[in-house]
Amino acid sequence: MIDADLRLSKLHRVLNAPQAPGLSEYLSGTADLEAALQRGSPDNFFFITGGERTANPTELLGNGRFELLLKRLTPAFDWIILDSPPAVPVSDARLLAQFCDGVIMLVHAGVTPVDMAQRACQEFTKGQLLGVVLNHAETHPVYGYYHYYGEP
Repeated sequence: MIDADLRLSKLHRVLNAPQAPGLSEYLSGTADLEAALQRGSPDNFFFITGGERTANPTELLGNGRFELLLKRLTPAFDWIILDSPPAVPVSDARLLAQFCDGVIMLVHAGVTPVDMAQRACQEFTKGQLLGVVLNHAETHPVYGYYHYYGEP
C-alpha cells in the first residue's frame, strides 16, 4: 500500500508507523526505496507512508520517479493499492490513475455532496473507474426484515 496523498497523508497514523522517510522523500531523491518501504503486520504486508508534507506534491508525483517506483514494485507484489487525495479539488488523483489498472472511489455517506461525487467520477477516463465504496453508511434494522419473508 502506498500513501500517495502527499497533501494530507494519514497511513502512518493508522499503522502506527513513522511518517518519514516515505513517498515524498523517495520522489525527491532524499531516501531510497529500502528506507521508504516498511513491513507491517501481517508479515506479508508492506507499505510506504506519504512522508513529510511537501510544497509541490503534483510535481513530485509527475517527475518520473513514481512510475519507476511502480515498475520496480510490480514484480514483487500481487497488489499495489494507492491512497490518493480527493479527485475533485486537486489533479493528483487523475495523475495517479494513469499508473493504475483501475480506480475504486470512496464516498463518505452524508458528507460528500452528490454533485461532487458525480464530478469525481468524470475525472477518470472510461474504464478506469471500477466502482464506488460508500463509507460510513448507517444501517437500519428495518432492512433486515426482508430476509424473514419468503416468497409464496
